[in-house]
Amino acid sequence: MELGNIGTMELGNIFRHLLVHNEAFVKSRDATKFFAYATRQNPYITLVTCSDSRVQGEILGIDIFNKVFIIRNAGNQVAINRGSIEYSILVLGTPVMLVLGHTNCGAVQFATHACVTRSKEIVAITKSFYSNRSQADYSIITPGIRAEMLPLTIPIERGIPHLNKFADETMELAYLGQINVDYQIEKALKYYGDRVKANKLTLIGGVYDFVGAYSKELGRILITNINGITDTKGLQESARAIIKRIPNTDESSEGFKLVARLIEEKVIRI
Repeated sequence: MELGNIGTMELGNIFRHLLVHNEAFVKSRDATKFFAYATRQNPYITLVTCSDSRVQGEILGIDIFNKVFIIRNAGNQVAINRGSIEYSILVLGTPVMLVLGHTNCGAVQFATHACVTRSKEIVAITKSFYSNRSQADYSIITPGIRAEMLPLTIPIERGIPHLNKFADETMELAYLGQINVDYQIEKALKYYGDRVKANKLTLIGGVYDFVGAYSKELGRILITNINGITDTKGLQESARAIIKRIPNTDESSEGFKLVARLIEEKVIRI
């Protein structure tokens, strides 16, 4: 049973779907799975991602139950959720932290608006970008929303001067989202760099692209940062080194060849 367009759903139907879908979930799972993890959890990925409803765990393509510790906020920010992140990394000991941004991010768009409206220099640089979004209604933004999203102006200000190399507003916004992911990885390295140096933690930055800013394949996760490495050549070399750490790696196997091809396609920058 699909939830459908929320615009056509009233409270009764929404509540009914919550009950029905959860019951279907319960019936589809063996009870032993719940008993096995009733008193403990063993995730191997700390996922810091955006609160956007279009970004869900299923895009990872795995059953995320007891595998992914998810932390969400506007703009996939690291600093505002350090407690949750450190519980996952330091207490649960996850070896991978994935900071996952996405294309067409509203938080990034808001931060861009904030930068543009307070700087004449930035307005000149981003005239076409801003004019296409000037109709957005920011009057409904509350002080709480501003407080959470304004830190994003720091990475956005870094990226804005480079927008003139893009002719497409979708690409511009995707680029700013990528710059934000870089900034969040930078923050994570500041806090947890000692664990990275000790090979206890790998920081991965990525962008979930559901608009085709990076390629014609919609819905892909692109890897854009590994432990602070952001140049494409270095990124791909780092990705290959990680893959080769798999025990008994057979580089002549079809599986390895597939991963090698995907690294060429998906470990890239915009």
